[in-house]
Amino acid sequence: MILEGLVLGIIIGKLRGGKVNNLGRFVFKSSFLLAFSLLIQLGTSILISVGNEQAIKHKMILYIISYIMLFIVLFLNLGKKSVWLIVIGAVLNFAAIVLNGGSMPMDLEALQKIGSINMLQSIKAGELVNYRNITEAVSFTVYLGKRITTPEWYPIKQVFSIGDLFISLGILFLCQSMMQSSRSHSKPQLLKFNHKGKMRL
Repeated sequence: MILEGLVLGIIIGKLRGGKVNNLGRFVFKSSFLLAFSLLIQLGTSILISVGNEQAIKHKMILYIISYIMLFIVLFLNLGKKSVWLIVIGAVLNFAAIVLNGGSMPMDLEALQKIGSINMLQSIKAGELVNYRNITEAVSFTVYLGKRITTPEWYPIKQVFSIGDLFISLGILFLCQSMMQSSRSHSKPQLLKFNHKGKMRL
């Protein structure tokens, strides 16, 4: 869903007269922490998928460290309104993972619906310990897990959480605001008149 938020944000931003070049000028405060956070999450997920015992054993602490880095970056950039949506989404996903012992609740019926049989079987077999059956989720985290599927007509089949949706919307609005930043901060032109009272540009 994050990729969709980015692509849609760029498309809509362009339709509204924004400039794609502005995206390259935008820099998050402490963006290096964001890079580390994403690398830790991605690396942990990859290591778990190949059965690395250390990653499986310490997945909880690894996810907590990565989210702490992410939250620091987000809080330092709260001056941008769309970042609040990303914060909400990140908090929801963090709560779902931490309250379930480092595993994101996953709706297995949703996986079957989109035809992701390999992932479904891996979760059932306990090979993907960073996910757990949503029926085993703790209390209200059932509603925070990955249970929403993309429409049947959509080519990229996915199961995502309400947190993922908030993050994607935040990225969508953030892209638009970045692309239009030069317009909103451009200085207004003043009308000038010569000594005869005629306007000149």
